[in-house]
Amino acid sequence: QQQPQQQQQQQPQQPQQPQQQEGVAPKWKEDEPRDFTKVPQEMNNRFEVLDVDHALRPTIISPGKVWTKRTQKSLLAKPTESILGSDEIKDEKDSAFDLLDALTKSGALPIEHAALHIVVAATHCFDKTVLEAAVQDNVNPIEKVERSTLIMASTVHALPPVRLIREAQQARVKAASPALFIEDTVGVHQQ
Repeated sequence: QQQPQQQQQQQPQQPQQPQQQEGVAPKWKEDEPRDFTKVPQEMNNRFEVLDVDHALRPTIISPGKVWTKRTQKSLLAKPTESILGSDEIKDEKDSAFDLLDALTKSGALPIEHAALHIVVAATHCFDKTVLEAAVQDNVNPIEKVERSTLIMASTVHALPPVRLIREAQQARVKAASPALFIEDTVGVHQQ
């Protein structure tokens, strides 16, 4: 029984990571590599912190079960279309990964000058129509959508909102959405 205790005492203590306050996003870390799998969670956290109207909702994009494939047998041939079901989609996906595997020699060769496209979606929900919001509540719905867009864009691009807005427009946006300009609540990357 004494051996495990001695081993525990001999191990150097790991420095504890500072805990983030709930609801406050961490500060920007532009010099670190980005884990794109965390972008949806980062965006959801920022919706909770910065969307004071709670109008933004994460949106799940599900591809259809039937796809249309457009191909061209050769450069001068006419394009053809075919309908793919779930089995054909799986076959095409496997073929694409096989080709990628062959081109990179099973990952031994790097892929340079490649682009990765990630689609992230959110839905902005309005309680009232545009006309009702403008006339009855004297609220500019464009400012609400602009704030939503800035929350999403600043998360995706890992930049503070102030760097995404033209200098001439910053005062107007700051008056409409002051929370976007508070430095401690606009971070993206997790610590």
